[in-house]
Amino acid sequence: MNTRINCVKKVLTYGLFIAVLTGLSFAINQIGFVENGNMVSAQQQTQQEEIQQVNQTSVAHNAIGHESHQVIIFQDSSDGVKYSGTVTFNLSQPADVISFEEVTKDPTNATKKIWEVGDKKFVPNTLLKNVTNGSVTFNGSGILAHSTLGDIYTGSFTVNDTITSNP
Repeated sequence: MNTRINCVKKVLTYGLFIAVLTGLSFAINQIGFVENGNMVSAQQQTQQEEIQQVNQTSVAHNAIGHESHQVIIFQDSSDGVKYSGTVTFNLSQPADVISFEEVTKDPTNATKKIWEVGDKKFVPNTLLKNVTNGSVTFNGSGILAHSTLGDIYTGSFTVNDTITSNP
């Protein structure tokens, strides 16, 4: 009878040991999942933090005939690159928010406005008129705030965009 009791005790002890070990393994895995989840969140936050707020003072517009105007360039153009995204901004004085598209051949529609900058031509597209703050989506070679007043102004902005085409 003693042998049978000892055998039952051993089985219960081993069973309890396995149950505790399984519980600990499960708990450790859960902690690992939480840590991995936090790492993903931390990576997402890091990516969001890369979209930094920029503070800028306006400069004279470099398009022919617009030299007396002031602009803050949110996203400047690069040869043949097109962007799609959102800009959020706060300006010290009202301006028009304009996206622009580089023209690689002479436009067939003579009614379109053209900005000539050096040897390049751009078609402007007014997205918002006479605003001091807001958020707007855009597609184009770039985007800027444009004031016809000659007064220098300041602005802060964030741009979240992606390249939609590359030369």
